[in-house]
Amino acid sequence: MVVIVVVVLFCFIRRKGQDDLYGDSSLQLESRRFTYEELKMITNNFERVLGRGGFGYVYDGFIEDGTQVAVKLRSHSSSQGVKEFLAEARILTRIHHKNLVTMIGYCKDGEYLALVYGYMSEGTLHDHIEGQCLSWRQRLRIALESAQGIEYFHKGCNPPLVHRDVKATNILLNAKMEARIADFGLSKALNKHVSTTTLVGTPWYVDPEDQATMQATAKSNVYSFGVVLLEIVTGKPAILQEVAPISIIQWARQHMSQGNIESVVDARMSGIYDVNSVWKVVEIALKCTEYASTQRPTMTGLVVQLQECIDLEEGRTLEDANDDAYSSRGGDNLNLTYDGYFDNQSIDIDQNNTAFQPEHNVKRVLAMSTGPIAR
Repeated sequence: MVVIVVVVLFCFIRRKGQDDLYGDSSLQLESRRFTYEELKMITNNFERVLGRGGFGYVYDGFIEDGTQVAVKLRSHSSSQGVKEFLAEARILTRIHHKNLVTMIGYCKDGEYLALVYGYMSEGTLHDHIEGQCLSWRQRLRIALESAQGIEYFHKGCNPPLVHRDVKATNILLNAKMEARIADFGLSKALNKHVSTTTLVGTPWYVDPEDQATMQATAKSNVYSFGVVLLEIVTGKPAILQEVAPISIIQWARQHMSQGNIESVVDARMSGIYDVNSVWKVVEIALKCTEYASTQRPTMTGLVVQLQECIDLEEGRTLEDANDDAYSSRGGDNLNLTYDGYFDNQSIDIDQNNTAFQPEHNVKRVLAMSTGPIAR
């Protein structure tokens, strides 16, 4: 009799844990819950498609106060299931950072599952890499803000998280071209050392060590981010279709071995960049994509180094401004002011009452371009 009672209690506790993980209780937080009929009204019966992913289609919409939103509706043929949906919803209701997408609400209405996000009008980083040319200054800003979002995953969350699908299509841009990390359905806690038999992520971005261990780490995100950095510098995709398919990592290493930075940099920028800054970003990217994870930097270190790259580029633009003003004013003394790019770094962080304390305190030091940095 005692044995039966123990077994029943064990099953109840286990079932209760599963309900907390996958049931509605995991979503009853501050986010708004929409019905499926409300989603139909918001999207005008799912009229305008913004994009499509493994979860399903993303639709344009407006809620009653006029706020534009993006509605990600799970399709019946989705490769991602209820578990991934609840994982993303649960994460987004618990974490807050200026470089992560904002979840406005969710829908769990019978068979219908959806997430409602703040609208990101400029699409994905991938769209801009293969389309409209970004300036080097814009690229650096997007790289830094993306790194800050991933760093928050590692350092600002309790427990720390690993994204597991960092790539250019999961970096969204708003109207001000500010970057936000998106798509958290595959994210896992770093302190849960659980190996699986299925490797998740996107080919060409996945850490090769993950293929051996079947377990993602913070350094896995660093590797994937290194691939994104190479895309930002070169304007090329993660996989290049040349004589034979070649990864952007291998392609960049081959060209950099010749010491010719111009053969690597996106030609659409027409040489308008600080050479030192570009060299440094490429070297950072190649360091991120080292095969051995122990040889890669941390995301915190990357944030510091990318800020230094921005300083170099800002130094070039200020020097150019000084030269132009000096020429136009006949050499008069100038009194120029400087507004920092990231003076108001957000630490809007509240995760289980654990504050995020950045390990870096970057100060702006303006530097002049003098050619490739000694390596």
